[in-house]
Amino acid sequence: MGWFYLSITVIIIVLIVVLNIYKYKYKQMKGYYKYSKDKAELYENKYEKEKKSLDEELKSLKNIAYTNVTTNIWNIDFFIEKSTELIERSNTKKFTLVAFSISNIGKINQLFGPIEGDNVVYYTAQQLKAVPFWTKYIYAQVYSNLFCFLLENTGTDEVLRTIHDLSEKLINYDANVRIESSYGIYENVDVSKKILDMVSCAQLAMKYVGKDSNYAFYNEELKLSYENNKRMSEEMEQAMENHKFVMFLQPIVDLRSSKIVSAEALVRWDYPGKGMLSPYSFLPVFEGTTLIKKLDYYMWEECCRTIRHWIDNKIEPISIAMNISPAHLQSTAFIDKLNEIMDKYLIKKNQLVLEIPEQGLTKNLDTVKLIMDRLAEEGFSVCIDNFGSVNSPLNLLKDYSIEKIKIDRNFINRNVNSQEGLTILRYLVAMAKELDFTVIAEGIENTEQIQQLVDLGSDLGQGYYFSKPINLREFDELNKSRLSDYYRPDEYYPTFEDYEKDIDLIVQIFENATRYTDFYAS
Repeated sequence: MGWFYLSITVIIIVLIVVLNIYKYKYKQMKGYYKYSKDKAELYENKYEKEKKSLDEELKSLKNIAYTNVTTNIWNIDFFIEKSTELIERSNTKKFTLVAFSISNIGKINQLFGPIEGDNVVYYTAQQLKAVPFWTKYIYAQVYSNLFCFLLENTGTDEVLRTIHDLSEKLINYDANVRIESSYGIYENVDVSKKILDMVSCAQLAMKYVGKDSNYAFYNEELKLSYENNKRMSEEMEQAMENHKFVMFLQPIVDLRSSKIVSAEALVRWDYPGKGMLSPYSFLPVFEGTTLIKKLDYYMWEECCRTIRHWIDNKIEPISIAMNISPAHLQSTAFIDKLNEIMDKYLIKKNQLVLEIPEQGLTKNLDTVKLIMDRLAEEGFSVCIDNFGSVNSPLNLLKDYSIEKIKIDRNFINRNVNSQEGLTILRYLVAMAKELDFTVIAEGIENTEQIQQLVDLGSDLGQGYYFSKPINLREFDELNKSRLSDYYRPDEYYPTFEDYEKDIDLIVQIFENATRYTDFYAS
């Protein structure tokens, strides 16, 4: 019995020891788990703080990326992303997109300087930002002078009221600086389109803003025009490769002698099934895109190739006036391209005239000044085209190195029929002549206009009275025929009829010569 109780006691002691060991280990594990839990919570809190910090930093970076630095409103990236999100999550799918710009920003820059122009753009951005919409909307400054806003479930009346209010705020900017704005409205947008395609539709409507209002709606007619324009843009590069763009020349004539002294290069598109398209049917499609630059490069090469053709075929070359689109006036890069083309055909600078439209010289004034100075340094002949079409900025004559001005045909037509208008033209031409510029008048259609322009002091003329734009073969034939009419010998060459009239004098000369010979012989 003693062994039994002893065994029981030993077992109990062992169980107590084991239990104490497990109890100790349990306390250790509990402490470890508490430590791990506390540590995990610490890491979790740290992670949450870091995540929150990163989220705030990301949000800040996105705001920076989505904000126009100059005007401090949303930019094109924001507009594309947020508009896409709004359209995708909307149940109604009824949206209106409005695009607008400051239509007289070029005039403001020219009259008040680029700093005031920047102030106007900034003010416009802030007014857009403050527009009180009661429905969902997204707004942005898409490009430097293009603003857009997208509205959801907004009726036409409310859209027009908003445009009116915004326009009034812009007009009241300053007593001396009047801001004029144009709006394109794309109602019931096709949500399957990309956002930038919607913006293009609204922009297209802007081009059709008339004098009676400052807005226009995108409609089916414009849609058809847009689709045709888009197709033409896609076909353009192929057309250039196949030489479907054809250079036409319109003579520039000396108003006193009627001699062709130069020609302006004008483009036509030999479009399959439609024949020769006027530039008015496709140039507006290319303007504002990189396509216009490519077309200019193509035409510059055609001009140089033509002059080389004349030289190689022993035809006295005349200078060709080439158009320089305003799109090039962002930097001096186009001058390098032009030099490259001229070097390829061994063309001299005096064989080309660069026609730069007046409106292109009223924007980016600092850059334009650099461009004009470099053109002058390199010896290019520069002509201001469409002079008088905008607001006759006479300081252009003073500030830039130019040789010619071409007076806009509409400016001439507006002024030749009144004494006051003729006075304006007379003083404009007199000032240009005083500065030693050649004055070219375009759009001449009758002899009366020629006489008026000659009396005013114009040097050269261009218009349908002399010739419409014609292809190179027709131009060469016209120039050749007119040259034969202009030819006047500098010396008198006697004819046989003259000899017959003076036969007695000739006999007497020979008799005298014989007499003198006999005298010296004896």
